[in-house]
Amino acid sequence: MAGFIYNAIRDTDNGSVEGSLAEQIQKMRAAFAVFEYNTDRTILKRIAVWLRYLEIEYDKLSLQDHFLYRPADLMELLIRFYLVTGMKSVLRLCARVRATAFDWTTALHTFQQSIPVTEDTDGFPDSLPAKPQEMDYCQKEKLINYAELLADGMRYTLYAGMFSGNKQDLSSGNNLWQYLKKHHHALCGGTTSNPFLCGSQADQPVDNAALAAWTEAFSSQMILPDSEWALDEMIRIVFNGLDDCLQCDVVPERQYLNTVSERNVPVNNPEKIYARMTRAAAAAYKHAVSLTEDGIRINYLIPARYLLMVQKQNMILHMDSFSAHIQCKKKIYTYADFYIPSIGSYSVMVIRNREQNECTPHHHSTDTGCYIRVKGEWKDQDGFVIKESGKTFCEQTHHQGVCFYAGNRLLSAEASPGEYAYTVCEMPEKTDGRFIVQTSITEQWRQKDGQPGDIPVLPEKKGPVSGTELHYYHMTKNRITMFPRVNNLCFK
Repeated sequence: MAGFIYNAIRDTDNGSVEGSLAEQIQKMRAAFAVFEYNTDRTILKRIAVWLRYLEIEYDKLSLQDHFLYRPADLMELLIRFYLVTGMKSVLRLCARVRATAFDWTTALHTFQQSIPVTEDTDGFPDSLPAKPQEMDYCQKEKLINYAELLADGMRYTLYAGMFSGNKQDLSSGNNLWQYLKKHHHALCGGTTSNPFLCGSQADQPVDNAALAAWTEAFSSQMILPDSEWALDEMIRIVFNGLDDCLQCDVVPERQYLNTVSERNVPVNNPEKIYARMTRAAAAAYKHAVSLTEDGIRINYLIPARYLLMVQKQNMILHMDSFSAHIQCKKKIYTYADFYIPSIGSYSVMVIRNREQNECTPHHHSTDTGCYIRVKGEWKDQDGFVIKESGKTFCEQTHHQGVCFYAGNRLLSAEASPGEYAYTVCEMPEKTDGRFIVQTSITEQWRQKDGQPGDIPVLPEKKGPVSGTELHYYHMTKNRITMFPRVNNLCFK
């Protein structure tokens, strides 16, 4: 793979590489990722030459590929490249991008749309002008309705803020997400959306390219202090929507929250989907573990192995879905911070002498959405185990319906065309390792094009009540995730 990328960025007379501007940016992003892996400084020299070419030809190149409306990839590359090299010429290019690109900062701060205003399917409004300054009001409103573009706009404003120091740039991502979460019930950490905007209707699909774009957007926000809100959404999207995609042999263009039979939606651009999924997966692994001034920080557990430099010695952290252990030659005295998500109830068990499996209860979380700290002496094969309490949580969705979570994992019920209209009568309970919710069947939930349409509003409970098993979202193919609830039921 590295050899392929080296060949793709080989030297040319004017410093360019093959392809349109968007393709050239992606090749340079890939090359920079190779540098981060092997620290080959010849790659930095090649990127510097390409950036000089881009600066000279910017006025012409910037009009290609709708670049001025989606400048996030280039701005991210410029900032990360500058942090490594300190080249002041990169800052000139940052200033030009920020001056000419679409003003996503203002768009995100003034975003007040509750429903989509476009039915286009190509990702951009028709007849978009070459320069954002020439847009009319209707074109702008349509542009900011696309979920993938919104996510990339959030990522762009973060890196533009890192360059400019503008507080409005830096805060626009949080401002946008609070609005979307309030008005569009953003399940799966990304979008319960049609491909255009985060929506709240039960029959709207989740656009997987947008899902991956939100993953990158949340990961970028985690650079900022007080970014626990972004980490919460990162956890939701990684272990729900993104996990669902990565479990597929062939990644579809969309996934569905409520569906009773397979929907064969052709993938129009598989290269785009797989490229975005690869970047999203890389972001998920990158932000699971980080280093602080006085120790290590575990944001979430994901099966992987991390090589860390702690107190001038190497430490390898081996993680699976529920535990982690340390491999080191000498004792290490350091803090370990563990993040407790906003939806969940966990206990941290510290392992001393893993071979004898001696576990010491350390902390049972009462607060959520924050870090807990473990201070201690870590020896080889020490570690920790995170245990969930099994408690379930609910959130209100479309038409006063509900969805359920257990440990930040979205729960859903298996569905079929003849059995899907589950009306929830009680909160789910975990029994013998299984999540069971008491439901009755309602005739009020109609189908639309052979699939469940809008969920009924507070249907009456009629007929027998029985237990329905719930599974983690990524474990169900045909699923009901957004449930109606009976009229006299109130969830806390």
